[in-house]
Amino acid sequence: MDKNKSLTIDETFSLAITNHQERKADIAQELYNQILKINPNHKGAHNNLGIIFKELGEPQKAKSCYEKAIEIDPNYVTAYNNLGIIFKELGDLQKSKKCYEKAIEIDPNDAKAYNNLGIIFYNSGENQKAIGYYKKAIKINPNYAEAYNYLGLTYNELGENQKAIGCYEKAIEINPN
Repeated sequence: MDKNKSLTIDETFSLAITNHQERKADIAQELYNQILKINPNHKGAHNNLGIIFKELGEPQKAKSCYEKAIEIDPNYVTAYNNLGIIFKELGDLQKSKKCYEKAIEIDPNDAKAYNNLGIIFYNSGENQKAIGYYKKAIKINPNYAEAYNYLGLTYNELGENQKAIGCYEKAIEINPN
């Protein structure tokens, strides 16, 4: 990637993101690593490398990347959310929950963290708590289709079919895909 040597770190980071979005993870990974050679404290490159490792089915490597991003910036909400997802995949719901709670502590308006916390409570069988967190996510972001979908799943689990259907319809309205 010699042509990228003349790019700034920000330009290289943007190029890496574009390649990742275009499902060219190998190129994106190489670009993130180039950034980290120049600036080992680039939290975004660490976080996004974590996303690539997660997609490649390497949760331990992803975990390390997210932890490094948080070490660089202890207030990096996105990395806490991503680390929470990894802990959930690894079966450690308590650590996952703590990550989402930390994200909410840092940014009380992070709808994704509320939704993810709702998922943890749903998976733990605490449906009423899950509903509360999904509703908080929706209050923050009324167009959060994923939160409506999970809210619907939880209502369905409780046998509240009309509420579930309403949530699913809203999720489809927001995101027909």
